[in-house]
Amino acid sequence: MGNKNIFLLSAILAILSLCVATPYKFNFELPVFEKITLSSLPSYQVVRVIAGDTIVIDMNNQDIKVRLIGVKPAEKYSVEMAAFTKNLLRGENIYIVDDPDQNEPDKYGYILKYVYRAPDGLFVNAEIIRQGYGRSDTTVPFKYMAEFEQLEKFAKERSKGLWDISQSKSVSQPLPAAPTISSKTSTQGEDIIVYVTKTGKKYHLGGCSYLSKSSVPIKLQDAKARGYSPCGKCNPP
Repeated sequence: MGNKNIFLLSAILAILSLCVATPYKFNFELPVFEKITLSSLPSYQVVRVIAGDTIVIDMNNQDIKVRLIGVKPAEKYSVEMAAFTKNLLRGENIYIVDDPDQNEPDKYGYILKYVYRAPDGLFVNAEIIRQGYGRSDTTVPFKYMAEFEQLEKFAKERSKGLWDISQSKSVSQPLPAAPTISSKTSTQGEDIIVYVTKTGKKYHLGGCSYLSKSSVPIKLQDAKARGYSPCGKCNPP
């Protein structure tokens, strides 16, 4: 009996050791981005953060609005996304890099760029998605589309940010109005970007489900001037 008990105990311990030693294997890991020499590029001071995907930089003593390529605000998470971007870039300098497929300003004069924090070279566009504060915007092709999609899957699999379903705030509570994050808050909506559809009469926050078929960026003050009213679902300012 003694030998049998020893054998059984050894077997149980061996099984338990295997269970402890075998970690959970995720399906998606971080993509590898090409190395870019940033030190030879000029750096620019971040003046303010307008939204999670939009910043203002000082370029030759002019305020230039920059939209981050490949980043899409998520419904009911725009405020958190904006706060995250502000924390990344408050008081920082950045490097900006072009994309061969998006090298022209948008209709509002925003330049479309990849943003890298100086001097550590943090890839801000990618970091927002990796940490689950934004989604990969696949509506327009861009150089790192496959990598950004992988980052989104990485964040979703690990329940990061907006993908954390345990956060009741992100799934059950209405989204508060998203203010402009700035040292000088705009009261007229001058720098706040909202979105309208081609046929609707409402304006929305980025990521609203009503934007699934069409999404046209527009300044908040322009949307109000043209008679658009706020969406009752995503509760824009």
